[in-house]
Amino acid sequence: MRSLYTLVLVLLFHFSYSQFRIKSISPAINQQDSFNAKIIETLEEFLETKDPKFWLDSDFKRFKSPYYEIIGIENGKLGNNFYQPSVMEIIPTDENDKRIVKIAFIGYNSETKSNLIKAIYNVIAVKKGDRVFFSKYIDYATKNWKIKNEDNVTYYISPNKNFNIAEAEAQKKDIHMLSDFFGAEKFPITYYSTISPEEVFKLKGFDYHPMMYADKSGGFAEGYNIIFSGNNSEYYTHELVHLFTSKLFPKINPYFDEGIATYFGGSGKFDYKWQKEKLKNFLTENPGFDAFEHLDIYERLFFEKETPIPYVISAVLCEMIISKFGKEKLFLVLKNGNSVEEGLKTLNLNKNNMNYELRKFLKN
Repeated sequence: MRSLYTLVLVLLFHFSYSQFRIKSISPAINQQDSFNAKIIETLEEFLETKDPKFWLDSDFKRFKSPYYEIIGIENGKLGNNFYQPSVMEIIPTDENDKRIVKIAFIGYNSETKSNLIKAIYNVIAVKKGDRVFFSKYIDYATKNWKIKNEDNVTYYISPNKNFNIAEAEAQKKDIHMLSDFFGAEKFPITYYSTISPEEVFKLKGFDYHPMMYADKSGGFAEGYNIIFSGNNSEYYTHELVHLFTSKLFPKINPYFDEGIATYFGGSGKFDYKWQKEKLKNFLTENPGFDAFEHLDIYERLFFEKETPIPYVISAVLCEMIISKFGKEKLFLVLKNGNSVEEGLKTLNLNKNNMNYELRKFLKN
């Protein structure tokens, strides 16, 4: 059965976003073909309602919310429903009951008289009897990938890279360490190992997405025990931490979620020790910097293009809680899911003293 979480999520999206319909269909698509015609009919109903009944049940069991990537994709700075869906292609596969559906989300700017593209997204259409259901693109994208099993981790290895057993062994050690720290049993993990964020987005179904090219490395922890790595590595402890916290602390505040992940796994190419030293230097060189004014974990604020300052400050705060009160106190903060300001009260921190106490701790 689909999880209650998913059904509630979809209902919220249904009421939060305005409906929109297919704007255009490529003339290259044979609409006289009965399978194609049913795909278009079903796709329009799905895009208009985001109803999970148009999606395979098996996807919900694996991915929790399998089409979250396109929820709200029609909205942007130029308005709600600005980016309308166009069906570019319906492509046969080597299975008669499955076809690839390529959807572009395009908006027309009347002021500049130009078309703007938000994304190009692929889904798999599956025919079952006289009905069509949609499924994520990922299994088709990885059908020729190598699979390696290491302890509780199943690695899917991009054809563009070689499997690194040393990194897999290091990841195995960190899994044991995190299991001990959080007091949690190991669980099965699926790890998609790619060479870049661009390849990660392609794996997730995007031919184009603006974030594909924003960074040279990165990835996601997602759904039920899944890691997408664009770091050309079998080692990604930062995202691994998110799998533990999502299970143990479902209400966790994103600020502390990224903080504890950075504490154990660093960020980008560098570990927490390196990032912490960079933060110390940054605060020394910028004595007027007010950390309390930068509690937004999504703020793209970097030092030397490598240190995401809000991430590292949150990691330092997590370390301060552990060192002063023990990990049980940190678990309480993570479990409660309070605002950042409420979490700071654990350390008796506020706007007036946070900068002083943070700098003092970093000097130790």
